[in-house]
Amino acid sequence: MRDVRLALPVGIAWAALAALSAHAALLANAAVVAASAALACLLTAHLLARRLPAIAVDAVRTVAVGAALACPLLAAADAMVASGFDECGELSLLLLGQATPTEVLVTGCDGAAPIALVDMRSAMLLRAPDAPLTIGATATGACSAWLDGSRWLLTCSELMVAEPVAWLAWAGPLRDGLLAASAQLPGAGGELLPGLAIGDERRVSAQLRAAMLETGLSHLTAVSGANCVIVVGAAFQSAAALGARRAVRVAIAVGALAAFVVLVTPEPSVVRAGAMAAIGLLGIVTGRRAGAVAVLSLAVLLVLVLQPHLATSAGFALSALATCGLIMHGPPIARALGRWLPLPIAALIAVPFAAQLWCLPVLVALDARVSLVSVLANLLAGPAAPLVTVVGLAACLAAPLAPAVAVGLAWVAWIPAAWIAGVAMVAQQLPGAQTPWPAAPWGAVAASAMLVIVTIGHARGRLVRGIAVALIVGLVVGAGAAWPSIRLGSLADWRIAQCDVGQGSATLVRHGGAVVLVDTGRDPALVRRCLTTLGVQRIDLLVLTHFDADHVGGASALAGRTAMVVHGPLDDRAGPVVDELAAAGAAVQEARRGDAWQLGGLRIDALWPIGDAAPGNDASVAVTVDLPGAGVELLVLGDLGAEAQSRLLRAGVPSAAVVVVAHHGSADQLPALYRRVGASVGLVGVGANDYGHPTDAALRLVRDAGTAALRTDELGTIALALDEQGVRVWSERVGGAP
Repeated sequence: MRDVRLALPVGIAWAALAALSAHAALLANAAVVAASAALACLLTAHLLARRLPAIAVDAVRTVAVGAALACPLLAAADAMVASGFDECGELSLLLLGQATPTEVLVTGCDGAAPIALVDMRSAMLLRAPDAPLTIGATATGACSAWLDGSRWLLTCSELMVAEPVAWLAWAGPLRDGLLAASAQLPGAGGELLPGLAIGDERRVSAQLRAAMLETGLSHLTAVSGANCVIVVGAAFQSAAALGARRAVRVAIAVGALAAFVVLVTPEPSVVRAGAMAAIGLLGIVTGRRAGAVAVLSLAVLLVLVLQPHLATSAGFALSALATCGLIMHGPPIARALGRWLPLPIAALIAVPFAAQLWCLPVLVALDARVSLVSVLANLLAGPAAPLVTVVGLAACLAAPLAPAVAVGLAWVAWIPAAWIAGVAMVAQQLPGAQTPWPAAPWGAVAASAMLVIVTIGHARGRLVRGIAVALIVGLVVGAGAAWPSIRLGSLADWRIAQCDVGQGSATLVRHGGAVVLVDTGRDPALVRRCLTTLGVQRIDLLVLTHFDADHVGGASALAGRTAMVVHGPLDDRAGPVVDELAAAGAAVQEARRGDAWQLGGLRIDALWPIGDAAPGNDASVAVTVDLPGAGVELLVLGDLGAEAQSRLLRAGVPSAAVVVVAHHGSADQLPALYRRVGASVGLVGVGANDYGHPTDAALRLVRDAGTAALRTDELGTIALALDEQGVRVWSERVGGAP
C-alpha cells in the first residue's frame, strides 16, 4: 500500500494543473497559492497529529505533498504560456514528425539566435504549406500561434525547410524505408504494419482506423509501453549476452530507448512509457528498485513538468490509466480467472479487462459508447502484436542497408498484421461492438463507480464479487442508455434524423448503406451519442454549412470516421476543424451552387452559396438530398437569413418533403421560401438558449406553409421514415412525437 500511496500526491498535482491550464493568467498566482496550501497543511498535520485519527493526519499530509508537487507543474505551465510565440512574426522550428499535425520544438523567434536546448518550447504544428516535412529538419517561416490551454498551436503560411540536424537525420529515412518495404503488401495488413511497428499511420485508411478504434484495438497503432519494453529489453539483454557490465548495459538500453522515441515520434503514450523506462533504468544503475506504481507516478510528474499541456491530453491520461490498471488489477484478475482457465488464457483476458476498466471513465467522457467486444478482440489480436513490433522494427532498420531483406521481413510481419486487421474488421460487425452509454458527466461517474467497486473488492480480498457487482452496475447503466435504441427498433427503416445536440444542428440522412451528416452541433459527446443511438458508425459525406461552433463544434467526434467533408467559405475558425478531419483521412472540398455528389442511391446538390461569398451565416451551404424510391427530398438551409433566403428563392429551390428550419427557428425568415418548399415536416435543431429560438414568428410561418414543426428541445432526437404513405415520425422522448 505504501507504493500505491505515492500516486495520490501526484494525482492531486495533476488534477490541479489540469483544472488551471485553461486559465493562463492564473498559473503564476496558483503556484504561490499551492505553496502556501502545502505549508498550511503540513503545519495543520503537525499541530493536530495527536488530536486527529491517524488516517485524517495522513490525508492532510497527502494533500500537502500534492500541493507542493503542483508548484513546479504550475510554474512550468506559466513559463510555457509566457513564451509569447504569438508576438513572433517568424518562428524557427525543429520538426519531430513527417506529417501535420506534428510535434515541433520552437528554437527561435524573428530570426534571433537559436535558444538553448533547455529553453526550447514544444508546440503542435497543425498546418503548413506544401513543404516536405522530415523528422529532425529545421524550418523557418511566418506562423500564426495561439494558446489552447497551456499548449501552443501553430499554423504556418510559409515554411522554408532545411536539412535535418545530424543527430536526428537518420529517423526519417528509416520510417520511409519501412513504408517502401511494405508498399506492396496487400489489404489492411499492409496498411497497418507501419503503424503497429513504429506508430506511422500515414497509410491507415479511415475505415480501418475506425474499426481499430471501435473494437478497442487502436492502442496497438499508438506506440506504448509494450513497445518500449521490447526495445529496452532487447538492447539490455543483447549487451548482457556480449558480457557488458551493468552500467554499460544500462547505457546501451538508454541509447536504444532515446533512438526509439525519436523514430516513433513523441506521442503522449511514448513520452510516458519512455519516462517510465528511463526511471526504471536509473533504478538499476543506483541499485534502488521502486515499485511499479511509484515509477509510473514519477514518470507522470516528470512528463508534466516538461510538457504541461499533457495534463489535459486524453491520450496521455489513457496511457497512464491503462498502465496503472495493468499494475494494480492485471495480476489479481489473472489469478482469479486462473481458478477456471489455464493461466496463459487468464492473463490474456485479464490484461485488456484491467486496462479497459481503468480507462473507462475517460473513454465514455470522450465518446458515450462502450465496446462489448474489446476484450475478445484484444484476446485474439494481442498475442500477434509483439511479433509485428519485433519483425517490423527489424525491417525498418534493415531498409537502408538491405532493401531486399527488409521486404522479406515486411512480408513476415504482414501475416500477424493482417490477422490483427481482420480481427478488427470482423469484431466491428459483431453485436455490441458499440453500445450506448450515458453522456458526460453521468456516464463518467457511473464508470468511475464501477472502478471504485472493483478496487474496494480487491482491497477486501473479494475481487470476484467486486467485479460481479461492477458488471451488474454496468449492465443496468448501459441498458438505460440503450433504451432509445431499443425503442428505435420500431422504426428501423428511418431515412432522415435530426439529432438532439442542444442548441445546434446535426441532420442525418441514410439510404442503401450511404450516410450523410449535415453539421455536428457544438458538443462531440452529444453527436456521438446520437450516432450510437441511430446505429451509425461511419459518415460517407459530412457537410459543414458554416463554422459557427453550434454547427461544427462536434466535428472532432467524426475524425477517422468520415470519408469526405464539404464546407462553406473558410474563416479564421475553420483551420483546426478542417485540418483535424483531413489529417484523419477525409477528402475536403469547398462547396458552391451547382456542385453535386452521388453516394450510392443518394444525390446531394449544393444550392448555396453562389460565387465568392464572405464567410458567415448568409454563406451557409444549403443542400438538397434526393432519396430515391420514396420520391422525396430533404432541404437543409444552415443559418441563412431572410435576405439570403430571398436570393436563394430567386436562384431556384425545389420542393421538399422535409426541411430543416434555418437558424434554429430565428425570426429572420422568408415566408415565401417555406411556401415554395411546401414541406410536410420542418425539423428544428434547438436547445436551451438566450436567443429566444425558436421564435413564435418562425413557428407560425412554418405552420402557415402547411409544415409541422418538430423541435429537438421538446422531442429529443427525431427520426423519420419516408414512403408512399408519407412521413412516419419517431422521437426519443416517449410520448413526444405527434
